[in-house]
Amino acid sequence: MRANIETVAAPAFVPGCAPLAYRPSGFLSREAEGRRAAYYGMMSSIACEHGIPTGLFDAMIIRESRYNPLAVSPKNAFGFAQLMPGTAAGLGVDRLDPYQNMRGGARYLRQQLDKFGRVQLALAAYNAGPGRVRDGLVPRIAETQAYVTDIIANWSRLTAAPGSPTLRSTLPPLPYRTVGLSQF
Repeated sequence: MRANIETVAAPAFVPGCAPLAYRPSGFLSREAEGRRAAYYGMMSSIACEHGIPTGLFDAMIIRESRYNPLAVSPKNAFGFAQLMPGTAAGLGVDRLDPYQNMRGGARYLRQQLDKFGRVQLALAAYNAGPGRVRDGLVPRIAETQAYVTDIIANWSRLTAAPGSPTLRSTLPPLPYRTVGLSQF
């Protein structure tokens, strides 16, 4: 049996959406998995409220902070969703508050999904900024390309039924621009 992840943005409202029950990831450290278990209900509810597939938001939080509410990046991004000060201010959330941080991250991801219409592009915009996503392409920034690839792969791992193959092979390739050179 092969499952499929839809990479087109989910609608902003999901009728009958209900938070999903926690299930261990099988790939996080014991410490990170413990944090994930503690915050999974909150994450799942927030994802549902914002019309974001739970597995996608879960994979994004794993990539951003490994569910560490106190995570700080070298660029001063903070919390579960690694919100930058300006982004948090624009969203009207206190990035130091774990609940508001996660809600702000969901709202910002939802904005990117609505703007770009494709999961890969929305993730690239979340990571590199929406101004860097042009012409329907993921920017050629190594960090951003790895970010998108890792989240999609983990989303696949998190949503695959136990014992089933992962979904990586069912996803379309990331939309990168390729330039060819020729001699004359």
